[in-house]
Amino acid sequence: MKTSEPEKVVVTDSTVLIYLSKIDRLFLLNDSFEIVLVPDAVYKEVVTEGIEHGYSDALAVRDADFLKREEVEDEEKIEDLREPAKLGVGECEAITLAQQRDAYCLTDDHRARKTADSLGVTVGGTIYVLLEGLKQGVLDLEEFEKALTELADTDFRMKASLYRRAIEEAESMD
Repeated sequence: MKTSEPEKVVVTDSTVLIYLSKIDRLFLLNDSFEIVLVPDAVYKEVVTEGIEHGYSDALAVRDADFLKREEVEDEEKIEDLREPAKLGVGECEAITLAQQRDAYCLTDDHRARKTADSLGVTVGGTIYVLLEGLKQGVLDLEEFEKALTELADTDFRMKASLYRRAIEEAESMD
């Protein structure tokens, strides 16, 4: 049960959508944040191409009516980010939109996180979303630990030290 209203606007890239969907926790975005924006390139990558490839998580993202698609029109800025950082269009659109909307950028991609951070954009990833779910009272500690374990059981890249830090942070919230 939620203890407080969500307060943040977030822009998500594909990795966060895919992994939350894989562990059946996509609802955390809706329950933990006020507005969840998905750039068109990210939607195309996750949903359109995902359905073409038969990925079931693509259907969950498509059916999540709380996700707000948004077109990013600053092509020049997107291209300026792509080359030096060697990022995909989706990551560049997510960073650009987060910067334009003064929002958090949700990505698990290391290069995208470094790029966003260098531009003054606050970043978080899938684990951050799980922690926000705990903080907002959407998950309890046991549910958080279960979700983190399920995430670790996917192809999500997570070192043991990151897993331990996430558990420690979660326990400190309890």
